[in-house]
Amino acid sequence: MATYAIGDVHGCVQTLQELLSHMPAESKYLFIGDMINRGPESLETIRMIMRLGDRCTYLLGNHEMHLLAAYAGKRKQHRKDTIQSILNAPDCDEIINWVRKGKLAIYKKGFLCVHASTHWSWTLEDTLQYAHEVEKFLQSDHWQDHIDQLFGKDQWDPHAKGYDRLRGVLNVLTRTRYLNADGSMNYEAKLGLEDTDSTLIPWYQYCDRKTKDIPIIFGHWSTLGLTDWPNIFCIDTGCLWGGRLTALRLKEPVEYLSVKAPLYVSPLEV
Repeated sequence: MATYAIGDVHGCVQTLQELLSHMPAESKYLFIGDMINRGPESLETIRMIMRLGDRCTYLLGNHEMHLLAAYAGKRKQHRKDTIQSILNAPDCDEIINWVRKGKLAIYKKGFLCVHASTHWSWTLEDTLQYAHEVEKFLQSDHWQDHIDQLFGKDQWDPHAKGYDRLRGVLNVLTRTRYLNADGSMNYEAKLGLEDTDSTLIPWYQYCDRKTKDIPIIFGHWSTLGLTDWPNIFCIDTGCLWGGRLTALRLKEPVEYLSVKAPLYVSPLEV
């Protein structure tokens, strides 16, 4: 049975429906995170994905984390957020409980799947273990009281404990695009390679990265798009900005499937 990883949907439900219509019947799906927010139909999108049931697995991106924090009353919404429809929905509690059961890293059919990146010092086993630490917190009874502790611009520190440690893990997995020369995470640069200071290093190009021999699928970086780098597959191709919504079949050699998207939101408006 075919399994497809699907890039950042951002609430663009009609484009997602079109993409799924081109896939073989009974396919399985792995959503790479940022399923919601900023696009026009966040509530309809999350409900549609939930209806896929056992055919669907999903990662949490920075926008799902933002939704959870907003639900808990720990984070204010951005003026361009489109998650209020979820928070107002009669099935909101059901949706939130589904979201917080998502993964932050998955190893499936020989591919490591993360929303944004993995740390250059982490092995595959490290990535899955550290992701599980955050997943365990999100599925705990006290998650609403302390989810605000997961937000901040902390670096990964292998000696950190408690929420400092979880914050560093989450920043790697859901926020990172570029590294500074010393391997620390840069939180400011968001553009493509040709528009970015050449002293900054895309996370996957860092010379000492321990997962360089493992195929990695990720999203989060719409200005990067499809890459030409060994074992690296970015499938955020700017659906929200009028680009494409892209899926990648989890097998070697990889196969892409994508559909053109309308311009839902201009990058200049954010």
